[in-house]
Amino acid sequence: MKKKFVAERPVTIHSVRFDTRWFPFVFKHTDGSLLLYVENGYDANFSPSFRLRSTDNGKTWNEMTANVPRVSVAHSFKDGQLLELDTYGVLYHQEKDTYLMYGAWSYPGKPNDVVKKEYVKIYAPSFLPVNLEILQKHGYPTYPWWELFNFATGKKEATASDVFIGGAYFTNITELENGNLLGFGYWYPKKNSDMNKYALACFESNDRGRSWYEKSIVAYDPDMPEGFDETTVVQLRDKSLYAVSRTGDYLYHTYSYDNGLTWKKPQQLELVDSDIKPGKVWPVCKMLDDGTLVMVYGRPGKHIIFDPTGTGNQWQGHFDLQEWELETQKIMGVPENLRLRGDTNKCIRYWDSGDYLALVVLDNNEILVFYDVQNFVENWNSYPVSGIRMVKLYLE
Repeated sequence: MKKKFVAERPVTIHSVRFDTRWFPFVFKHTDGSLLLYVENGYDANFSPSFRLRSTDNGKTWNEMTANVPRVSVAHSFKDGQLLELDTYGVLYHQEKDTYLMYGAWSYPGKPNDVVKKEYVKIYAPSFLPVNLEILQKHGYPTYPWWELFNFATGKKEATASDVFIGGAYFTNITELENGNLLGFGYWYPKKNSDMNKYALACFESNDRGRSWYEKSIVAYDPDMPEGFDETTVVQLRDKSLYAVSRTGDYLYHTYSYDNGLTWKKPQQLELVDSDIKPGKVWPVCKMLDDGTLVMVYGRPGKHIIFDPTGTGNQWQGHFDLQEWELETQKIMGVPENLRLRGDTNKCIRYWDSGDYLALVVLDNNEILVFYDVQNFVENWNSYPVSGIRMVKLYLE
């Protein structure tokens, strides 16, 4: 029998009435707990984030103090330690092509343990440093980053003209069998100084994430609307690396058979049982116990697909989570004009959703998907909120 997704009704796990919640992403830690990171601020540079933790597979959540201002990516080590990296690297005045960013090492299940916070080094010779004055047009840094700015520039009170942002925006970390980490991040390449196309790079660390060295350029194509940026990576059962990237249009995927040193030419990701063309933002791919791949992506809408072969070549079974949410609102008595609109490609996501989906697989192959909602009305008698919705799915 052909597999298909079966979903429970979505539920609200966190909401606020007079604030904003954006772009959730989730990690399953070594101790089995779930760590959910949520942006607390508008869709802009330097909006901070906070994290929620669940020890009962998402039934309840507790808020925890953030260890870095805006977590970009996290990684769980087998010994229970958690690595968290911030979003922004700052050009280091003492070392060529080197950037510093906030990093933290902690044990989430041991709240009384000391959290180690250090500056992480990123050596990225292919990427272009960008002056902070350019980035501040879409958001401006608040207090947590000024200590980093001063140290990286060697200034007592750095100004925007002194600070250059770069390195990489990390969206994935994968651990190799030898214990080394591969980090995947994107930024503006030096070869394209007009700053409208991203390149995707693979970085390697052999010291638990304290320093990263550029290993390869995974993908770059100036003919793509955005280049290659937000990327998810899974190590398949044959030990090859499988990457899926945002390009500003459709999703593209590629493979590496030598631990990230070289990559195949990216190809557009297509479904074998549908004419749907997966796109556009924030793909997240995970593997089930039997090797099946599951992936979410969004904007416009919210989508989940799977590949039962575990190869990345047989994507199928599209399930429309946006329609599932609209049906749920209808059941709950929400008037049609107050339901989610799904027009986020027209940049009206402040009324609707960021359409960035978070994905985690539990031990029994239960799948949890999270997404933000804006101006969201849950039932006929509720007021609009900004919050995080969670839906549980199974493959049957």
